[in-house]
Amino acid sequence: MRDTLKKLFQSSKATTALPHKSRAQSLVEFAISLPILILLLTGMVEFGFMLNTYLSVQDAARSTARRYSTINPYNPDGSDNPAFFQDAAQYLAELMAPSNDPGARQLEMDPNRDNVLVSLIGVQVDESTEPATISTIFRHADTSGAAYYKLFNQTNPPTRYTDASIEEYMTADGSQPVDTGFLIIEVHYGYEGTLNLPWTRPFMSPEEPAMMYISVIMPTIYAKPLLNSE
Repeated sequence: MRDTLKKLFQSSKATTALPHKSRAQSLVEFAISLPILILLLTGMVEFGFMLNTYLSVQDAARSTARRYSTINPYNPDGSDNPAFFQDAAQYLAELMAPSNDPGARQLEMDPNRDNVLVSLIGVQVDESTEPATISTIFRHADTSGAAYYKLFNQTNPPTRYTDASIEEYMTADGSQPVDTGFLIIEVHYGYEGTLNLPWTRPFMSPEEPAMMYISVIMPTIYAKPLLNSE
């Protein structure tokens, strides 16, 4: 009988001590996992800011392409109008950092790092072949004679729309190319980070930003070769 009571007493003592041990263990586990949770939370917040910035730049590029695809890019004598390229790039920069709305989010561009590229391209197709093939790709030049315009005069970055990539774009999935014109807007923008925490700075910081690339292609009748030759 004595042995039975002793066993019951020991079992009851172990049972009452268990909650205290469990609470202490939970506090230790929480203290260990808290830094990881903070890293995950701040990383998600920073990624949200970065995604919002990307969408803002993309909206500015799309708005610029839509607007300037409807504007005549030529002088009265038929030559290319340099102001067309300059105005398009400046318009995009103004959309990103509007001077007339100080309360809007300002996405300032760094002339030493960021850039806006504007290309006006006409594609002429030889329909006498089967299937039709692209015979000529016209690149309308700005005032410097370059094949595309840069808002900031940098060596890099170059346009990603080479003749080969344009031909691939127009013939993708067996598509038949047709005479057409394109206005292409490309934006290179460095995201410097918003929170600027020590654990996010290796990925994005004012010294080493995360570079974004956005491009928009918009058809324009003004660069269509057949119309230009009439």
